[in-house]
Amino acid sequence: MSYVELSDVGFVDVAGVTALAITAMNLPDGRVVVEHPPPHLPRVLEMFWPNLHQIEVAPR
Repeated sequence: MSYVELSDVGFVDVAGVTALAITAMNLPDGRVVVEHPPPHLPRVLEMFWPNLHQIEVAPR
């Protein structure tokens, strides 16, 4: 399992969320836990990758 801590990040554009999603999809058997994401990150993930279970978003 990998952790990404984003508490100091105020904004991530779609390209940044895409990079995160592609990284998670290419992990052999792991997951990515995103801690303290910007408020819009979960919405972008749900919009473009609704069934991507390799990413877990921990609330802010």
